[in-house]
Amino acid sequence: MYENKVGIQPMHQIFYYYSILYTTECSVRAFGFYEYLLTQTDVDKIQLVGAVQEAIGHAGALAFYFWNKGSSRQPKEIKEYIKQRSEFLKNEFKLDDTSALKNRSLRNTFEHFDEKIDIGLLNTIAGTFYPMPVIQSHLIIEEEQVGKYFKLLDIEEKCLVLLNEKFFFEDIQKEVERIYTIAKNKLAENG
Repeated sequence: MYENKVGIQPMHQIFYYYSILYTTECSVRAFGFYEYLLTQTDVDKIQLVGAVQEAIGHAGALAFYFWNKGSSRQPKEIKEYIKQRSEFLKNEFKLDDTSALKNRSLRNTFEHFDEKIDIGLLNTIAGTFYPMPVIQSHLIIEEEQVGKYFKLLDIEEKCLVLLNEKFFFEDIQKEVERIYTIAKNKLAENG
């Protein structure tokens, strides 16, 4: 079983670099599509919100490479490797716990989005429900405390609200773009 205490073996690093590059590239493209849509005069709200949700969803998946402790169902040796791998990659990509990607809620919201919808619908018996995407200030949630927003996008503040949970995405986008550049450079170095 795994005995290395320093992280990923050098010959295995390229697998992670390619995986990280793919995930960041998906997020970068989705953010780019979102920015393109903002330049259009007659943009569909579903498409606009969907582009941001896709970009943030990939960012949430990316976070697993850096902040993962393994599952309680996994053997101790595997969990230890996952923790070491995460630490190694955080160091390689110059990440710490102040990163916008570390938000565990970000990862969980997208990983279990179907369950969040279930729970939100089953636990809410009153209020005004907005099932279609809304483009508006995120402050409306505090102002209109009975409103239940499925998806709300605040373009000015760069905030996506899913099931009344806010995700400010400007710092997420910057972090993803930074990691994308590092991944490309690491792959170029390892040719």
